[in-house]
Amino acid sequence: MQHSKLTRGLLAVLGLAVSIAQAAEVRTWMSRKGGTMEAELGSITGDQVILIPKDGKEQKFKVEDLSLADRQYLVEFGGAEASVITSGAPGLPEKDVHIDAATIKKLPNKMRLGDTSSLLTFEVVQSTHFLVASAGKIRGQDTADTAERLWHGMAFQHMNFRKDWGDKRMLILLVDDRKVHKALGEWYVAFLIKEGDQEGAQRSKATWDKAGSTSIRVPDDTMKEYDLFQSASLFNITDASKFAKPLGPFPTHVISSALLGKQMSGVSSFGAEGFFAIVTGHAYYKEISLAKKTETQLLDVSGTGNDEIASKAGFKDGTSWAKTLRPLVRKGKVKVELEAMLKWTGADLNPERLVLIYSFVYYMESDAKRLCAFAKMIRRVESSNQIPPAAELAKIFGFDSVADFETDWKKFITDGEFK
Repeated sequence: MQHSKLTRGLLAVLGLAVSIAQAAEVRTWMSRKGGTMEAELGSITGDQVILIPKDGKEQKFKVEDLSLADRQYLVEFGGAEASVITSGAPGLPEKDVHIDAATIKKLPNKMRLGDTSSLLTFEVVQSTHFLVASAGKIRGQDTADTAERLWHGMAFQHMNFRKDWGDKRMLILLVDDRKVHKALGEWYVAFLIKEGDQEGAQRSKATWDKAGSTSIRVPDDTMKEYDLFQSASLFNITDASKFAKPLGPFPTHVISSALLGKQMSGVSSFGAEGFFAIVTGHAYYKEISLAKKTETQLLDVSGTGNDEIASKAGFKDGTSWAKTLRPLVRKGKVKVELEAMLKWTGADLNPERLVLIYSFVYYMESDAKRLCAFAKMIRRVESSNQIPPAAELAKIFGFDSVADFETDWKKFITDGEFK
């Protein structure tokens, strides 16, 4: 297992010795830099954890070298004090992880979609958890690096993410060739019609040329050939420079959204109450915290024929969202209301509401204690297949009422913690 020095101060427990009889299961343990070990938990003594791999040779590690998800496991199943996960700063594991370039490989054969005589032929780069297929001059290595970093961030901060993911890969399509993009759109509309999804076909046709990214369904034969998940992210690329290095703003936003959405995939639809706010806020939070700016606008499609299209974005200056929102909240021009916000969809957005959604998830992921509650909330979604109602969400974060949650969230915005 690779070692990494996590932020000092995550351990506040001295002289603690805990028996771990109820936690004797083999699981994957993970460090901030990405090293892993398959082992069961032996015991915790002070700031040390003994792990027992399959060969039976005990190995000792510092608690602070383990992921937040591992430390959550120590508390929930190992009897450790809650202070091991609720002190210190969560940091940015997506930037700290070491991605071995040798694990990102170009495959010798091209991927084909639809008629093999069509333009739908793609170069393919394969990483540990992703397949990046590209058409045009763009190459997929940097996007694969971005995706693996974001995958690590989810696995580092959510207990069930790695296990739920399994051995499949997620497909990402990069298209910066106009003819290929047009042919792909025509093929996909025909594919959806054949699948009986008339509404999806109409929506796809209306937005295909306007959307910088969209989610598409992978045909069954392609899923089986490459062992893929059903949903893929497609990028309609007009500026290849945005994909020329890892953790660019727009790719980070889209892939972050896809990963959290997949973890909450039991929720019946993207329109389920609360799903939109949490996934959208998380995507903006990751984009801005990792890339230090946002380049993402959202498309909303409405009308009986999906013929009314509106672009939704935050305040024009993407580096001053907090500074702009803060006085609006202080003066009461923007209301911090959890129940109302959980009902919003893309059609309800204006700049103030979008930035409020961003502040909501920023708040939930802003320190180790809140991030632990956020991860607990996501596990609650996994088990119930629905977003917790406002009152239950507030309790997950340690508040007796929605009003108390809102008061703390509002204080987060107005007193300067929201940056």
